[in-house]
Amino acid sequence: MKEKSPDKEFLQQARLDRFCIDHAGIGIYQISDESGKILSVNRQACIDLGYTKDELLNMTVFDLDPNFLKAGNEKWHQHRQKIRKKGTGTIETLHKRKDGSLMPVEVTITYLDFDGMPLSFSFARDITRRKITEKALKESEELFRTTLYSIGDGVITCDTEGKVMNINKVAEELTGWQEVEAKGQPMDKVFRIINECSRKPVISPVNKVFAGGKIVGLANHTLLQSRDGREIPIADSGAPIFSEDGRITGVVLVFRDQTEERRYQLELEKSRNYLSTLMNNLPGMAFRCKNTPTWDMEFVSSGSEELTGYKPGELINNQLIAFGNLIHPEDQESVWRNIQKAINKRSSYQVEYRIFTKYGTEKWVWEKGEAVRSDNGQVDVVEGFITDISERKKFEEKLTENDRLKTAFLQNVSHEIRTPLNAILGFTELIRQRDITEKERNDYIEIVQTGGQKLLNILNNVLELSRIETGDIKMIPSTFQVNKLCNEMLAMFTPQAEKKGLTFKYITKEPPVTTIFTDYTKLDQILTNLLNNAIKYTEKGKIEFGYSRREKDFLFFVKDTGIGITEEQQAKVFDRFYRSDDPKAITHDGVGLGLSICLALINNLGGKIWLESEPGKGTDFYFSLPIR
Repeated sequence: MKEKSPDKEFLQQARLDRFCIDHAGIGIYQISDESGKILSVNRQACIDLGYTKDELLNMTVFDLDPNFLKAGNEKWHQHRQKIRKKGTGTIETLHKRKDGSLMPVEVTITYLDFDGMPLSFSFARDITRRKITEKALKESEELFRTTLYSIGDGVITCDTEGKVMNINKVAEELTGWQEVEAKGQPMDKVFRIINECSRKPVISPVNKVFAGGKIVGLANHTLLQSRDGREIPIADSGAPIFSEDGRITGVVLVFRDQTEERRYQLELEKSRNYLSTLMNNLPGMAFRCKNTPTWDMEFVSSGSEELTGYKPGELINNQLIAFGNLIHPEDQESVWRNIQKAINKRSSYQVEYRIFTKYGTEKWVWEKGEAVRSDNGQVDVVEGFITDISERKKFEEKLTENDRLKTAFLQNVSHEIRTPLNAILGFTELIRQRDITEKERNDYIEIVQTGGQKLLNILNNVLELSRIETGDIKMIPSTFQVNKLCNEMLAMFTPQAEKKGLTFKYITKEPPVTTIFTDYTKLDQILTNLLNNAIKYTEKGKIEFGYSRREKDFLFFVKDTGIGITEEQQAKVFDRFYRSDDPKAITHDGVGLGLSICLALINNLGGKIWLESEPGKGTDFYFSLPIR
């Protein structure tokens, strides 16, 4: 079987590296820290922004990011300095496309040390829909162009005594000896070679040829020391010269200057290290595998450990497990079917599926790849890139949930606003009539005021939720007496409770001067919402509230003997806009925001909230707040 040459294997690997970078699904930039100039970009960046590569390479970050354009270069330099200190960082910002539209992006900036040279790369992911672009990326150019060097070979011949007989022009140039001077000189004097690493003399191939009577070659890392002091890396071979009767009559040396070849190899190695460093810092895993249902891996990048928990050596050749066995059983068939469909169409493919990591956790991944065919058109392997999209999936699920909550909000709010508003409009019209009694007028005014208060409460809750959702809520902690606030609650809610014939008690064993350090207004709002609910859903019996001080926190409680909450509903009561479908609860007004607001406020204050309930026997709400 014909083995692949190292250069061919290297170039194949380089093409894979470039393929992975260009098809990673994210824009990759190298940007100058000094000027903000774009130094290099990948193909995905051009696709995302609508520019050509040449156009982007003539632009700066200030042309792309309006946030830095308005603030000036100083903000950019401060931003980069902070990231450089940490080594990496992620921000969300906007990039301006060529058509003028703005694309929200998540940019991860990573600083790397490459051969002693600091480099920074920016990885820009389009987060408009948290989905990496589906536009097909094809390899448009080879990563490296093979450069053929025309290297002239030097030739020297010597006799059986090891003295130079002939030397050609190339050998003259390399050794520094003219033929007329070299003739008759010992070979070791004209052709002086040393080991590049040890700097020790190397045994002349002439001596080896005479000793073995066969062709020999120089070891790697051999330097030729020319007459003028140059040291030239060379590769050579020595062959015996035979007479007609089979006797060795001399030796011929054929050698070539490897300077350009060595420089080429070093450049290739440097480029390979550069691309490997970049590829290994991509948020995902590059791969090459066989086209089988188990996807037997021939190569995976170091990103496999972060993605799957398995090191590359554990996946390559199925040393520990086949990658196909990581795919969720429910997704294995569809993954195979979709990839084969793309292969049959001779196109690249994109698939999304679930995997189980080494530690049993489930992840959603996005894979983009393409089949590699042999000269006869057969599919040899599949190459591509896999990245974690679990966060995007969660985001999509949250969007779906938000749509459901938005519908619930519109339904609840429209109903709850319409009821008091109709009352306000109807009884306002009745108040204008002249033939009503003073008592009727006062009753109507009280109904109008009650309806107005309900509308105000709804609007206040909606505004409070809006502040919580946008992170605009502010906590202003202070030290105050807990008993003072609780007594205010007792005074405020006693009339409502007595009006329904309920017993209303405030219970605590703590001293009257007991203090807490928290936000007074927010604690007042939490207790108000819980007590309002307790009175609303309790038709007979009692309501008790109070608190006790524990070692590290305060435990507050609100207990009632109302309709209670089923175990199934208990898991939902803190959801926004949730209202019980219990017929006893449906008759009460409200938009389902009170408890969700309590939960958010308590979380912001560093506490926890929970409940205990049994249908028909009432509900006990508890929440804790830290002492300080």
